Amino acid sequence: PRWEVLPDARKTLPTAVVAMGTGDETTLLVVGRELAKTSLEAHAAATDRQLSEIYENYRRISERRAQLAGFAAIERRYRGTADAHDWSGLVLTLIRGNDIYTVLGMTWADSDLIQIQENVIARTIASIEFTK
Repeated sequence: PRWEVLPDARKTLPTAVVAMGTGDETTLLVVGRELAKTSLEAHAAATDRQLSEIYENYRRISERRAQLAGFAAIERRYRGTADAHDWSGLVLTLIRGNDIYTVLGMTWADSDLIQIQENVIARTIASIEFTK
């Protein structure tokens, strides 16, 4: 998709480093960073609880251990309803140094383009790297 930076993301997600999305906001990518106060597993579980509060009919589709930018991560795929739309999401949690990162990509699941958008989100997240 044609990504645009969403400048108001920090208002809705205080830990957001960046939020990008399509102009119609049917596909979004948010990266959050905060001080690591818990384990990777505990933070991933807390994120899962937060998502279940945001989405109606929240359901986790899968969970697996992954690598992102050379760091161990937990990857979860989910579905849920918010703002009268069915959403498909991918969330990765990783610890780098003293920081914990949450990378959240989501797209409308009620679109004919869902498979393409899910692939774009997965490839975008897989391309993340740390330069410093």
